[in-house]
Amino acid sequence: MLTALVVACVAAQNPAPDLVVAISNAANADPAWKAVADALVVKHGGAEEVPVVTFDAAKPESLVAPLSPLHPRYLAVVVLPTEAGRPFVGGLHRAMRTLDADPYGDVRWGLITARTAAGAKALAECKEPLRMTRAAGTADFPMALFPEHWWWSEEAAHAFTMHRSDSAGTTSLDAATIGPAVAERINAGPIDLVMTGGHATEAGLELGFRKRAGRWGPKDGRTVVECGDGSVLPLSNTSPKAWIGVGNCLIGNVNGPDSAAATLIEDFGVRAHVGYVVVTWFGRGGWGTLSWFTDEPGRFTLNEAWFLNNQMIVDELVRRYPDFVSTTFDGWLEDKPEVFAAAVAKAATEKGIAGEDLKTLIGLLWDRDAVSYVGDPTWDARVAPRESDTAPRFEDRSSSGAPRYAWSWPADAKGVPPAAFLRYRLASPGVLKGDGLAPLVTDDFVIVREPGARTAGSGIEIMLRERATDLPRWAGQ
Repeated sequence: MLTALVVACVAAQNPAPDLVVAISNAANADPAWKAVADALVVKHGGAEEVPVVTFDAAKPESLVAPLSPLHPRYLAVVVLPTEAGRPFVGGLHRAMRTLDADPYGDVRWGLITARTAAGAKALAECKEPLRMTRAAGTADFPMALFPEHWWWSEEAAHAFTMHRSDSAGTTSLDAATIGPAVAERINAGPIDLVMTGGHATEAGLELGFRKRAGRWGPKDGRTVVECGDGSVLPLSNTSPKAWIGVGNCLIGNVNGPDSAAATLIEDFGVRAHVGYVVVTWFGRGGWGTLSWFTDEPGRFTLNEAWFLNNQMIVDELVRRYPDFVSTTFDGWLEDKPEVFAAAVAKAATEKGIAGEDLKTLIGLLWDRDAVSYVGDPTWDARVAPRESDTAPRFEDRSSSGAPRYAWSWPADAKGVPPAAFLRYRLASPGVLKGDGLAPLVTDDFVIVREPGARTAGSGIEIMLRERATDLPRWAGQ
């Protein structure tokens, strides 16, 4: 059974840049950091194709004026590691939702930074696609998706188990052996994806949730494992990889050149880093990104997954708490959840919001601007698709006619809702048919909020009707 969703829209005609490079004033004044922006321009087609704008990193909102008429699909933001912390990330999230009238994200962005300009340039020059088959982590995340994987669990304070996909199976570890075991696994071979939870700060990931038994993070500009007894084990793994701090506090907060994220990019081969810039307790920003990335292996790049998850957070605010969609509160910038919760509760009580609804509102607002993406937003890094006759299917049926997308389910399915990025921007999108699917239609993406029961043999289709205007259209489409 195929349910049709028809969306009316206006298609763009004039070319607009696919990607814009933004560089902070401080970075632009340093020749080594300006070379990072230059590398991005060369990689993405040259000066005629890639506009470069400068801005004040203390005022992320200063990007709105130069970007609004360009409205690119992607934005690569070159900033010094001293500029890329919580205030900048929160401000950039908010600013990049104001390029047009709707409350959703208007551009897929990524920070380009590292411990040094040389590290940031290596990040900027990364372009080889990555299909992930090798994973590591601190828990049994969706490890079964990766033919080669290893992870450790913690059964009690200083009682760990290392789990491996190879013939080694499992190994029991304690406070003295967890550090060496983690370092050995890291150095054993290439890793495509690291997924982490547990205690962390800007200084790295702690080994041991119940009781500390070491640390995986930066030391003197290098990524190391620091064991519980104080010994330091060097790491030599520099394979291109992504890191998702699924449930870690602060691991995405680049608060200087010696922060974990900056050093992982500089020294550990990380080419896309997703992580919280505040403490995490609600979890939607991290766990939601992981779901969008892994529920349908290969469907979305990491940047796309991160972006879509953020739009779903915003959309829940739009639908359930419209008075609070763009509101900020004391306590977030200071990373003080108690102060933040009290401020939200005071405002929400005046609107009659209480109980579980209030708890959800506090969590959504805390996570709305809390997760950073460091890396080129165009990098094609995905979980390797799984060959299966029962996997959900997505089809772009647009050909040379109107945009048209379809999803079908050969077997019963759950997970994140169907979504698609549009090939060009739309103006004044509106639903002509299929209101029952509750689609979220913006100028550059569609999410089917309520696709119904995704049972075997079912499917839905979205068709877009276009008419010409002078609205800028992405180049190459």
